[in-house]
Amino acid sequence: MTDISFKSITLFSQLSDEALASVTAALTQRRLAAGEILFNQGDPGDELIVVRQGKIAIFVPTAGAPAGGQAIRHFQPGEMLGEMALIDRKPRSVSARAEEPSEILALSGEAFRRMLTENPETALSVMAGLSERIRYTTDFLGEVRTWVRRMAEGNYQSGAAPAEAQPFRDPTLSALAAEFAQMAARVQEREDTLRQEVARLRIEIDESKRKQDAEQIMGTEYYQSLKEKVKSLRRQRDE
Repeated sequence: MTDISFKSITLFSQLSDEALASVTAALTQRRLAAGEILFNQGDPGDELIVVRQGKIAIFVPTAGAPAGGQAIRHFQPGEMLGEMALIDRKPRSVSARAEEPSEILALSGEAFRRMLTENPETALSVMAGLSERIRYTTDFLGEVRTWVRRMAEGNYQSGAAPAEAQPFRDPTLSALAAEFAQMAARVQEREDTLRQEVARLRIEIDESKRKQDAEQIMGTEYYQSLKEKVKSLRRQRDE
C-alpha cells in the first residue's frame, strides 16, 4: 500500500507482522494540494496521520499572517502527527497544512484504540513518542524565550544570529531562527531610522529656536538703540 517503512515509525515498531498488516489495512489514503488544510485548530481529533509523501506543517493560526501562520514543525514522509488528540480526546490544539503536494495515510481513532487494546506493548511506543514531542516543545520554547529576551534588551546581533550558525537539527527551528533574524534586522533598521529622524528634528528645533531667540533680541529697544548708534558711527566715519 505504501513505500514507507512502518517498522521505522516508533508507534508501530513493536507490532508483529500480523498486527502491522491489520493496522495498515485500516489506513485510508488522501492527497493534499500545496497549501491545503489538513485540519484546523479546534477540530475534533478523530484520526492519526502518517505522512507518506510531501511535507505537512503544524501551525497556530494567526489573523492576517501569510498562509495562516508560522510553522511550528514540519513532518516528513514516515513521520506521524495527530496522535495526542486521540489519546486525550480533545480538539486539535494546532492547525495543519500541506507545504507542498502531499499524500497522507489516516488511522481512525477507533482503529488506533483497537491497536492499543490488542497490542498493549505499543503503549510504551506511544509514551516514547509523546516524550519526544514534549522534549521538542521544551527546546522550541527555550529558544523562542532566548530570542525574545535578547531582542527586548536590544541585543539584536546575538539574539538573532543567522540560521546556519544555530545548532538546530530540526529544519523548522532553523527556519524560525532565520525569521527571527530577519525580524530583528527590521526592528534594528526602524530604530536606526527613528534615531536619525529624532536627530534631524532636534537640529530643526534648535535652528527654529535660534531664529526665534534672534528675533526676540532684535525686537528689543536696546538692540534698536545699538543699531542706531552703529549707523551714526558709520556716518561719522564716512564724513
